[in-house]
Amino acid sequence: MMTLLYIVIGIVVVLALVALVLGSSSSAQLLDLPKGANDKDIRALVKEGKKLQAIKWYRDLHQVGLREAKEAVERMEEKN
Repeated sequence: MMTLLYIVIGIVVVLALVALVLGSSSSAQLLDLPKGANDKDIRALVKEGKKLQAIKWYRDLHQVGLREAKEAVERMEEKN
């Protein structure tokens, strides 16, 4: 009986991992900063709720670290 339980738990774990990998591979792709982009474009991303993309673009545009970019984008969120 315990063996069957372990098999079921194993199958559930494997299915959860597969779903996690498949789900994150399509939604976690962030776009590179387009040429000519500026803070206005980053603010537009913030308004659309695309915070991770906004942080990436802010880092690329201003050549800053993750923490500074995250704080800057959060300040933009507060202003909206």
